[in-house]
Amino acid sequence: MGDRRNNRPLRLRSCIVRHIPAHHPHICLAAAPNANHSLTDITKIHHIISLSLYSSMAYPPPKYPAYLPTRPEGFTATINVPRFEADEPGLRADAAKPELLKNAATKNITPRIGTELSGVQLSQLSPAGLDEVALLAAERGVLVFRDQDFADIGFDRQRAIVKHYGPLHEHPTMGYPAGTGPEFHVVYADADAGNLRDLLGPRSSYDLWHIDQTFTPNVPSTTFFWVLETPAGGGGDTAFTSLVHAYAALSPAYQQTLEKLHVQHTSASVGEVARVGQERALREAVNAVHPLVIAHPVTKKPALLVNPTIGRSIRGFHASESAHLLEFLHDHIRSLDFSCRVRWEPGTVVVWDQRTAAHSAVPDFEAGERRHMVRMIPYGSEPKLFAGVEKTEQ
Repeated sequence: MGDRRNNRPLRLRSCIVRHIPAHHPHICLAAAPNANHSLTDITKIHHIISLSLYSSMAYPPPKYPAYLPTRPEGFTATINVPRFEADEPGLRADAAKPELLKNAATKNITPRIGTELSGVQLSQLSPAGLDEVALLAAERGVLVFRDQDFADIGFDRQRAIVKHYGPLHEHPTMGYPAGTGPEFHVVYADADAGNLRDLLGPRSSYDLWHIDQTFTPNVPSTTFFWVLETPAGGGGDTAFTSLVHAYAALSPAYQQTLEKLHVQHTSASVGEVARVGQERALREAVNAVHPLVIAHPVTKKPALLVNPTIGRSIRGFHASESAHLLEFLHDHIRSLDFSCRVRWEPGTVVVWDQRTAAHSAVPDFEAGERRHMVRMIPYGSEPKLFAGVEKTEQ
């Protein structure tokens, strides 16, 4: 079986039988379009066969079968979203955040990044309360909401809540729940689908620090990521690092040097090349140029728009010069001085601002164990040069 669009063989395991793509955390390994089956047929076959397979194996059936990844159309080309004027909900928010924080218990994960909240339901917030979430995410980088009902409120409400923050990114290769669309990004690993280690191959480290989808003029903003099932033996955390504090840690002279630079971002990322092959990834690539140091549209604070998997070269630099500087920055943003690690628990929803924080999966869980998550990404503003904003406001 192959992809009819480019005749490349699809890397499928038992998913050939199930007519669904093989997926793993953040990365879809393959898609299995079949012209002889409708989406309804595919879904029925997938649910019946997958559940029967799991019943005869050591692993229990998935807790959320309606959220298993499907992609009957196979891989599609990355959408080149045109530039648009975006609303920033955080700018509308009451700085005191009265609705969000009225009954919430909060605890900072570290002084520099990350806040845990309990006692408040994202699904019950008014539009004003959702604006307050955007503001707090801009300020703290990462918000970890515990004991949420978000996973059980249904596709339509989930979509409506995240769409409050902007138009939703439609992923070209990741699977989505049957009956929805590519604005739902299912992050899935199990004995059949494999995981991030399988995709990337043997390595000494599986750090994959990145910001999602920065290859268009407008970039992701207040992103939602929620858990459906965690590995039975533990692990599978997500690490975050503050791009605001990464900038602040640099010397004033180095900051001034970086503020003049722009970086070329491409959809032909490490993940997409692994998914569809280098030739196709480059042929269908969507590209954008962004400042290396941006002013956050809400807080106005400077942040490094450093994206190791997508931001690949510095404009105007020779290749060796660009590689030298980016290698330093890629290593710099990994510092434990301004990062945190989020442990997933049932009912956890993580909301983070991708202009202030980069992230990396931690694929340390046992091979074969299930990790089942869903992500939705709204677009925010086009990044603006920090130095330019600073001069304008002065």
